[in-house]
Amino acid sequence: MKTQQVYLQWYPEFNAFGVRDEIIENLEKQEIVPIIGLKQDDYAKLETAYPDENAALIGFLCCREEGVYTVDFNYAKALAKTGKNLRFMTYNQNVAQMKDIDGLMLPGGRFESPAIFYTDPLKRTTGEPGARSYAYITSIIEAERRKIPVLGVCAGAQMIGGVHGMKLYRDVKEYTKTDIEHKTKILEAHDITIYPNTPLYTLLGGKLVHVNSRHKEAMVNNDTASDLKIYAVATDGTPEAWGNAEKKILCIQWHPEDFAAHGNQSMQNLYDWLGDEAQTYKKAKSAQ
Repeated sequence: MKTQQVYLQWYPEFNAFGVRDEIIENLEKQEIVPIIGLKQDDYAKLETAYPDENAALIGFLCCREEGVYTVDFNYAKALAKTGKNLRFMTYNQNVAQMKDIDGLMLPGGRFESPAIFYTDPLKRTTGEPGARSYAYITSIIEAERRKIPVLGVCAGAQMIGGVHGMKLYRDVKEYTKTDIEHKTKILEAHDITIYPNTPLYTLLGGKLVHVNSRHKEAMVNNDTASDLKIYAVATDGTPEAWGNAEKKILCIQWHPEDFAAHGNQSMQNLYDWLGDEAQTYKKAKSAQ
């Protein structure tokens, strides 16, 4: 397998680091796997130190903006603050790019999930699932095959839930009697209640937390068909977090990076959890 180092550029119009499609496509035509990372100078922009070479390696499946694979600034900062090395993955070579990673981060985004994930599988809203949806699924399967810790946020959390048998509403307002506006730009949109005796309760240090909310789809409040358990709910009963402590899977419906990037340590704890679990995984792997 041929590889080539590729560095992300800063795109102020997206408030994100990114790499253009044509660069990736050119390498793919040559059967070269791009190994994508941040330049050392980028860490100054993120107000964090450059990671040690012995630190664990976290893989991040890129977002998309108008022909550019992107990593939003807040995601990049929250992950960089873990002190771990970072690798950014595209959609056609994601499994190859996962070689040697010790933890996986799946971000949010707008794309169609497989019909089987929904409560109304015959209804289509945006067309058939594409390369991005497939990349999420194959990344999840590969991570679990290797027993790598996984953090999913928003759509990333929903995709993990779907792979594990949980179901999705296409529109939480259409299918429930919610009195909450779940798709809003407000930073503190609503409260959530975290269940005691869950990893999330320990990470966030309490039962009641204010969160943002930028999702139209939502998980059904029923985890009996899944090995993932619901960790937190909104006041209308909508699941806000779920996971599997034994498998090191943590799923968050809101966007904690928006808080973490501005110094909220409780929300940063969620990304630090992935960093710590990735470091533990790397240590165990090295001992084998």
